[in-house]
Amino acid sequence: MSRTDLLEVLEPLERWTRDGTAAGLATLIGAQRSAPRRPGARFAVSEAGELAGSVSAGCVEGDLHEHLRQILGGAEARRLTYGITDEMAAEVGLACGGEIEVFVERFDADDPAWRAVREAIEQGQPAVLLTGVSGGVEGRRLLAVEGAPPVGRLVSGPEDARLIERARPSLDTGCAGILELTGPKGTVHVFVEPLLPPARLVIVGASQAAAALCRLGSLLGFEVCVVDPRSIFLTRDRFPDAARLIEAWPAEGLGEIGLDRFASVVVLAHDRKLDVPALETALEAGCRYVGQIGGRRTQRLRREALAEQGVGAASIARVRGPVGLDIGAETPAEIALAILAEVVAVAHGRA
Repeated sequence: MSRTDLLEVLEPLERWTRDGTAAGLATLIGAQRSAPRRPGARFAVSEAGELAGSVSAGCVEGDLHEHLRQILGGAEARRLTYGITDEMAAEVGLACGGEIEVFVERFDADDPAWRAVREAIEQGQPAVLLTGVSGGVEGRRLLAVEGAPPVGRLVSGPEDARLIERARPSLDTGCAGILELTGPKGTVHVFVEPLLPPARLVIVGASQAAAALCRLGSLLGFEVCVVDPRSIFLTRDRFPDAARLIEAWPAEGLGEIGLDRFASVVVLAHDRKLDVPALETALEAGCRYVGQIGGRRTQRLRREALAEQGVGAASIARVRGPVGLDIGAETPAEIALAILAEVVAVAHGRA
């Protein structure tokens, strides 16, 4: 679930409970075959009958509402499984049925992990939220923020540390799921949910293809930044959808952005003076996607230049070029489509 989607449910929950109203929370923790929402989607019900969010396209919320009312009446937290038939799926616009698993509980506004979730989202910090869903830890939470001590508790200090280490890879895949931990007190199931910073797409070189990529990237929800020292090309008229326009040489501009491993950098300047420093900076920052426009000769020359700058062979091999998927792209819009398709594929762990 995206941070924005999580806030859309967390904000009404906080508002309801701040006014003294109890609330129940349902979290989608698993999905098989066709499902309209990804694990991490949430549906909330207040004691006053207010609703927020969803975990499906509407086919199970009615039943979940009843279960959450029972939770508010004192029933224990539990896991629910729904099998969606093909007929039910067709009614809500799906091609086929599937199965989803949902965890229902009473929302605890005093849980320190929830407060830490809000802070991590506001500060754009990568984090993993772990929620106990069985084995006597139902409803317990633990938030692991990169570079900070964990907040909350699931089992015990050593076992929680093991869970956090096993959950960390989800920050790279962006996928939520269930972890199983067997310890002295038995087996517990924990729902692992990565909370990633906003997806950032950084474009170096204010070309015509860059303008098309900026438009398409913004449409897909990326926070797009464009870096170029040439003010004549870097104008708001050409890049109306950009979150930031940075008139600077690549090393300085990318440094100002503050690249990290969650950023995607696409170099479209086709100018050695801009390309090489941009590639070197992006590789040094460990960005998950680094792409370079240009044919085979350009790719060879840029890689040779990086080697001359002392960049290691393993890092150079991470440069994707010619940039984008091979779809026979010719126009700026087609090139943008090919690039963004590859960026999304890498973000989702596809080859």
